[in-house]
Amino acid sequence: MNNSNISLVLGGGGARGIAHLGVLRVFEEENIEPSFIAGTSMGAVTGAMFAYYRDTKEVEKRIVNLVNSDFMHKAGLDIYATSKMPLQKKKLEYALGRLRQNMQLTRVFTRPGRIRVELLLEAMEILIDDILIEELSIPFCAVATDLHKGKPVLFRSGPVRNAITASAAIPGVFTPYEYNGMKLVDGGATYLTPVPPAKEFGVAPVVAVDVSKSIEDIPYPDRGYGVFFRSGDIALSNYNMMLLEQADVVIRPDVASVNWADFYSYEELAEKGYIATRAKLADIKAIVQKDSSFFQRWWRRRKQASTV
Repeated sequence: MNNSNISLVLGGGGARGIAHLGVLRVFEEENIEPSFIAGTSMGAVTGAMFAYYRDTKEVEKRIVNLVNSDFMHKAGLDIYATSKMPLQKKKLEYALGRLRQNMQLTRVFTRPGRIRVELLLEAMEILIDDILIEELSIPFCAVATDLHKGKPVLFRSGPVRNAITASAAIPGVFTPYEYNGMKLVDGGATYLTPVPPAKEFGVAPVVAVDVSKSIEDIPYPDRGYGVFFRSGDIALSNYNMMLLEQADVVIRPDVASVNWADFYSYEELAEKGYIATRAKLADIKAIVQKDSSFFQRWWRRRKQASTV
């Protein structure tokens, strides 16, 4: 692929982030390589894998290996998936799945998270080799959140597995990831779609991929606790919109109907990302061409000035 002076921002959304794979597939087909990738949660995971392997087929193969491993069952994520999950094929197994779900939920009230974050780190061992961020072929940044200070933590160096584990540690689901004296959780708590880190990296135009649910996609509540949670959803949605306004092109795959834990729908999610990116391809190429022309003119002026 030819390096293009654009920053690619991949947002968080649990399993819905697999739609990023379809986005990257279009970039691959069109011979467009980002000059920088910033990611939150599954966006960080997918972005790091692509920055390392530079091959969407290899990324997909690794994701499929994870989904078909025992991680989904050990983590209890299979109980949230669709009928595609193996455990839902029989009524008895479905009932057992519901029982497991209730047992998992009770842990939220007695522990820092339902699932040990060490299990998430084990999953990353299936997805990507033990390398440093500095070794990735494309400059990369993963975003996590410092639970104590309430500020974003930007991983631009160090072990990539640590970075993407911290970025994907969904609050309440996984226990916080303790790293360098900090307790870190999912980057979505601060930058659901991390456009600001891409802006900080340089002046390249930003293509952002939003895989979150809009407030219209979340059912209206009829109970007090539902009103409470919806108020938080409104704040998060509005803040995410402010982040997206800073991007030059925004891609929104149609993934709102997919459960955040439904990793079994990886083919459907990747296809939705592919379709949404194809629909925005003209806009992406326009900013690539515009930015390329700007730097070519700047370089010519610089060379002319140096010869005077």
